[in-house]
Amino acid sequence: MVSKEKIEKSFLKDEALDGEVYSRLSKIENNSEIRKLLQKLVIVEKRHVKVWRALLGKRKQDIGRSVFANLKILEMLLVRRLLGVAFVVKFLERHEGEDLKNYMAVLQNQPLSNEERRRITKLVNEEVRYERTLTNEAAKYKGELSYTQAIILGLNDGLVEILAIIAGIAMVATTSFSVVVLGLIAGISGSLSMSGGVYLSFKSEGLVNERKRRQVSLRKGAFYAGIWYFIGALLAILPFILGLNGFEGVLLSIVLVCAALTIASAIIAVMSGTGIKKRVFEMLIISLGAALVTILFGIFANLYLKISI
Repeated sequence: MVSKEKIEKSFLKDEALDGEVYSRLSKIENNSEIRKLLQKLVIVEKRHVKVWRALLGKRKQDIGRSVFANLKILEMLLVRRLLGVAFVVKFLERHEGEDLKNYMAVLQNQPLSNEERRRITKLVNEEVRYERTLTNEAAKYKGELSYTQAIILGLNDGLVEILAIIAGIAMVATTSFSVVVLGLIAGISGSLSMSGGVYLSFKSEGLVNERKRRQVSLRKGAFYAGIWYFIGALLAILPFILGLNGFEGVLLSIVLVCAALTIASAIIAVMSGTGIKKRVFEMLIISLGAALVTILFGIFANLYLKISI
């Protein structure tokens, strides 16, 4: 069982890191409402740090600074730049919710003095309040978050579908050029199909009520999905564009696709509120399974049907 001291030190490090991340984000945030919210969260995290330092007492001297601090800050700054304020708010909502669960676990499972219980209960109440605030804030950006969802959906499908296609083609192709041409044809047709699907999906959901703004939303979401589908397709085809062929090309394509899918699946998990590890695992199994099946079909076609292109 993890000691109470280790748990307290872990909370102290996490709160200090969160405060630093929120502070850096607030300095680059153009949205005044979000900037003010981030600044409030910085104050809250500083207050939480003081509580944990007080609970640790003299034991706090050796906590040090998290080795992941700079990496975490860089990650969040990149996320803000690439995915926008809507995703950041959704991420913060999820993160604060996880902190709340951790605090509740401490209250339920750890032997605490009355003073410790009083102080941690106060932290829990603050976390509840700010989680609700972030939930309400996230609701304001539902339409904007749908654009991020369209981007990730397009990228995800482009990666999985084109990997499955080229994995089979590569087994019967005599040159990498054949794989590239057929992969690009599939990527273009898939991106057009994806755009149409997202357009109809947005239309049926009615994400924006005003007629003029709604048309912009439909076109923008469809455009993002189609473009990122094609980007995903290009990533899967890249090894063959570089001249690789057969198993070598397929292997490198699988590595690139798995790396991109890990990131995309993690983003989807944050937006949907599901477990990140579970989502990543499921997506990798699906993509690798589809690639394996088409590879086997390609080998069968080449060896027994004598098909080559």
